[in-house]
Amino acid sequence: MSKQPLYKKIYQELKKDILTGVYLEETQVPTELELSEKYDVSRITSKRALMELETEGLIYRVRGKGSFVKKRQEVAQQEKNNTLLFVMPFAQNEGLGNYAEGILASLNASDYRLHMQSHDWLQTEDALYLSSDYAGVIYYPINMQESIDFLYQCHMQNIPVVLLDKQIEKIHYPCVVADNESGGSLASKELISKGYDEVIFVSGTGLTESSSVRDRYMGYLSAVYEASLIPQHIVKTPVQTMDQLFESVYDVMCHNKKESVGLVCENDIVAIRLMTYLKQQGMDIGEKIGIIGFDNIQATQLVDPPLTTIAQDFYRMGEVAGEVLLKQLNKEPVYSLVNVIPVSIIPRQST
Repeated sequence: MSKQPLYKKIYQELKKDILTGVYLEETQVPTELELSEKYDVSRITSKRALMELETEGLIYRVRGKGSFVKKRQEVAQQEKNNTLLFVMPFAQNEGLGNYAEGILASLNASDYRLHMQSHDWLQTEDALYLSSDYAGVIYYPINMQESIDFLYQCHMQNIPVVLLDKQIEKIHYPCVVADNESGGSLASKELISKGYDEVIFVSGTGLTESSSVRDRYMGYLSAVYEASLIPQHIVKTPVQTMDQLFESVYDVMCHNKKESVGLVCENDIVAIRLMTYLKQQGMDIGEKIGIIGFDNIQATQLVDPPLTTIAQDFYRMGEVAGEVLLKQLNKEPVYSLVNVIPVSIIPRQST
């Protein structure tokens, strides 16, 4: 295997430092001499690395003074970058709907094309060079720390971003979300209307970790208080496994003196796994115990009993995300930072 040229190593490390803000706009980068001493290479090698950065438009040279980082708006690209990046939760978009189809539909009349990557890609070195590869990003957050790190990189590289499915506090990018609060309320009212004596909210995600789960819980609260019921939230603790969360739900059900209990779950995956667990414990789903999920993934129709759920319009969410990103790229005003897409309830036999 051929070794990477030394100038390339220096070039890549300097580029990373420029794009991640170690060297700010208009600040000086190390000189040829400083680089040659730091990396123990010849002046010719360090000069080649600086020339590569200058050719790419990341720095400019001032005779007798050194090399300085260009302002982002002055970084010229040789040709228009017409590739957009969609960062989705998983390499295989299992049950998360037609986001990509909606995004592609929004791009039909434009010159832009879509490239999709999973969150795992964010850990690779390629993710550091966003501005040279992508004109804009549609991003589905899953991990708060990782999301903040990635979005700060986008900010430093002056890349337009639209968030999908969740808002992140203090991050002022436009976002497209389902009407989660309405969905939480719809799910709770469905159980209340079916006569369940108590309605409990079950989540594997804490309310501070996800804006979508928090909003669903707010909708749940509004419905149970309106019905003069007492709210109860069973949430997985940081040290619990999901199976231990389900054990906690089972314990509550065993000691519950109410004749019937409805469970509003944060999403379909949690609902299906909980329903399977409770059935294994001999509990009858759909009569004394009602369960509702959220997302309307394909599996909700295949489980026994079929799962009542709240359907998100994934296609429309993707389409709006693409439209908002195009507005940013075309320098058009974006009047709403939060774009809310309606949801609907799909009644089935689990309630």
